[in-house]
Amino acid sequence: MIDLKGKTEEELSDFFISTGEKSFRGKQLYQWIYYKKESDLSQMTNISKELREKLKKIAFISDIKMLDRQISENRNTEKYLFELSDRNLIETVLMRYEENHSSKRITLCISTQAGCALKCSFCASGLTGLVRNLTHVEIVDQVIQVQKLLSMSGERIGNIVIMGIGEPLANYDNLIKAVNMIKYSHGIGIGRKNIAISTSGLVPAIKKLAHEGLGCKLAVSLHAYNNQIRSKLMPINNTYPIEELLEACRYYQEVTDDRITFEYVLIKGLNDNLSGARKLAKMLKGLKCIINLIPLNPVDHFPYSPANILTAQGFLMEIEKYGINATLRNERGRSIDGACGQLRAKHRGEFLTE
Repeated sequence: MIDLKGKTEEELSDFFISTGEKSFRGKQLYQWIYYKKESDLSQMTNISKELREKLKKIAFISDIKMLDRQISENRNTEKYLFELSDRNLIETVLMRYEENHSSKRITLCISTQAGCALKCSFCASGLTGLVRNLTHVEIVDQVIQVQKLLSMSGERIGNIVIMGIGEPLANYDNLIKAVNMIKYSHGIGIGRKNIAISTSGLVPAIKKLAHEGLGCKLAVSLHAYNNQIRSKLMPINNTYPIEELLEACRYYQEVTDDRITFEYVLIKGLNDNLSGARKLAKMLKGLKCIINLIPLNPVDHFPYSPANILTAQGFLMEIEKYGINATLRNERGRSIDGACGQLRAKHRGEFLTE
């Protein structure tokens, strides 16, 4: 049996030709799967009943299964737990940002791996290491399933951030194929500038990504102003220290001319002091960038606490004195296991092993 989800429009056309059908059926099926978010062949009304029955004998359209949905009290954040065909679990997070009184911008944060090998010391995603890479179908299907749910209330996903569970650039080929499918105008159709790819700092993959021509945004998890602190938080820094990472970022910018976002989780007493803010600003001088300051979502398994709001605001203002653009993200999702990997870990019982 052939899974028709995950195939490009051209691949679906070739599939239909191989079964003795007309190639235009590929476009029809593609729009059913990705634009209309339909996985039941019986509902595809512009395809003859005879052809639908024929397809059911040789093919299927897969779906990841939603096990849990948590919604914050103010409804600006939702978290979904999905089960894959092999019973592995992944998370997807939806965030609503109010742009004016009548509209909201909706961003979806999606995963690329089941588990994570990088073991950042503040993130629940890597508690038991990497299980496996997601297929490009499983990456894309997170968008399809959530959009199908939102369509019931007339909402639409406007932005995608690929920074959920896992390191996206460690699943490079599936990531690239998934992104190309997400931005394809005949299907899901989310514009390339509305897609952000995050990385913890895989230097060779950043340089490779520069030449893909995706046109998406790049976000780099930095989280420290020196190698000592960054290595404590992110073991990947022992392989690719800050100097090599920033050199790769400069290379990426030379090739693409795109602004880079640096993600910086503020942790009380560790990386939130004003002298650190000054060092961070000087370190990034010359890069076209923005620093996204993020309040830590604490995880019971780890000994870290979020910086208090006044400290965070002071850190922001200190950076801006040096002409670096920065934003301070509002705290989100603490009431719904908002940190990456938390909901998955609870369902798997990982916090019980402390």
